Amino acid sequence: MRIWQASQQSGTFPVSQAGLCELLASITDEDRARLPKATLNLIRSEVDVLNCALFLLPATGQPWLLGHAEAAGMANSAPAWGAYVDRHYQRDIALQEVLRSRAANPSAHSTILLHQDADDIIDPAYRTIYNSTGTAQRFAIFRQLKGNHNLLIGIYRSATARAFSRSDLHYLELLSACLSEAAVQRYRIMPPTLALSADKLNALQAQLETKLSKREYDLILNIVRGMTLPAAARAMGIQPASAITYRNRGFAKLNIRTQQELFSKLMEYPGNAPLLAGVSPYPVP
Repeated sequence: MRIWQASQQSGTFPVSQAGLCELLASITDEDRARLPKATLNLIRSEVDVLNCALFLLPATGQPWLLGHAEAAGMANSAPAWGAYVDRHYQRDIALQEVLRSRAANPSAHSTILLHQDADDIIDPAYRTIYNSTGTAQRFAIFRQLKGNHNLLIGIYRSATARAFSRSDLHYLELLSACLSEAAVQRYRIMPPTLALSADKLNALQAQLETKLSKREYDLILNIVRGMTLPAAARAMGIQPASAITYRNRGFAKLNIRTQQELFSKLMEYPGNAPLLAGVSPYPVP
């Protein structure tokens, strides 16, 4: 495992112009999978990788999966990312090491890079994430935001592919500034509803003296964080019809009928989402 600070490098290097255009277009696209997909396509023009995931790492609390994408023909990795966010991120020693260093030096607005082999993972429960997706290696880009929040771009290589070479890692480092800046710009324009935290939903349940099932809770929280119903269904690994059922049951328990009513009720609760100066209720870079 290797963790290092991205260096400021000059000069030119090969990059797909079509891939770069796709990356730029994805920044303002409403589809949350578009940026990870564009990131994946741009990298795959030079380096063979399996999938890509974009996470927000708040200063406190669990990560938020902002989007993910797989190479054509690969199995849907959404259940694995959900398990990572819900249970396994605290077992991710490399992630915790990066976050500790960030917390110790919050003024360092740098980009941190990580290269890790699956063999580096000694925790068997966390190792199942790599095994279930056929992943052998991870290259990660950590971009710091204000308030000690971070964005994480995870790029993963298949167990059937050769290991990242030195030239592969050098190319990924050269791309890291471009990829992280695209992620930052995408994050900055995400719907404000993304910042409505789980605390607000918990407060609403307590006020109404009701209890959502885990599926109802996860589905509604995904909607609150800006996902469409089909996208939420894909992220949870369930059928669209099931997502409709969980939404309707959850809405009934919360005594609401529409998504707009949900947002209106949640706005009444301050929660613990970081509120900064200006109109944006989420941390801006």
